[in-house]
Amino acid sequence: MRYVSFILIFICLACDRSQTKITSVARRSAAAGEAEVLPQSVAGNASVRGSVKFIGTPPVMQTFVSPEKCCQGEPPLIEQTVVLNPNGTLANVFVYLEDAPQTDGHGQPAMLLDQVKCQFAPHVLGIQTGQPLRIHSSDPTMHNVHFIPQTNPAKNLAMTQAGAEVAVKFEYAEFIRMKCDVHPWMTAWVGVFENPFFAVDREDGSFEIKGIPAGTYKLVAWHELYGRQEQSVTLNDGQSIESTFTFGRKG
Repeated sequence: MRYVSFILIFICLACDRSQTKITSVARRSAAAGEAEVLPQSVAGNASVRGSVKFIGTPPVMQTFVSPEKCCQGEPPLIEQTVVLNPNGTLANVFVYLEDAPQTDGHGQPAMLLDQVKCQFAPHVLGIQTGQPLRIHSSDPTMHNVHFIPQTNPAKNLAMTQAGAEVAVKFEYAEFIRMKCDVHPWMTAWVGVFENPFFAVDREDGSFEIKGIPAGTYKLVAWHELYGRQEQSVTLNDGQSIESTFTFGRKG
């Protein structure tokens, strides 16, 4: 019996170690091989604005009826993979600058990912590396928030009642799919970025990124189904430029 108990304790400790990651604002410089402390912010006064358009016929999204009491009497839930705005633009698209100056996100205010009537709210959310993310449940039912990133630690967070909340941080940039195993239609995407120059397009498909230092960057738009598009942009000090992305299929 003691042997079995020892094995169980060892497994639990091993699982805890696999979820632990040292967090620090110091990054290793590949060129110099020395620790580099990231600044809290960077100064700039250029900006990029534009819109995310959609061409073609969107795929039909599935509908679901939740068996939970908190959802009784509510309209059917609609899959959120492809959502068009009222003006026909594509919703839930991340737009961001690659190769922009990195900053330390640990001091940024926490962002909120909620669970409301058996759906994540919002469906997509952007944060910086190190920035706190509050994962909350407003539902008086059981959810579990399960994510298996490629570079950040995986977690499976059980939430059994309304008001339950857990705070997490991600130290590496990537797109992370959140899901609920109890309600398999529930998904959300968290975009984790190394700099503050990102946005999610608004309800009219527009986006704007401000405070950018002058330079040449890749402007990237990313959608969970349609993937990635990129453009090269050069910004002078104080300049504002327009850019458009188009997703979907013709015909």
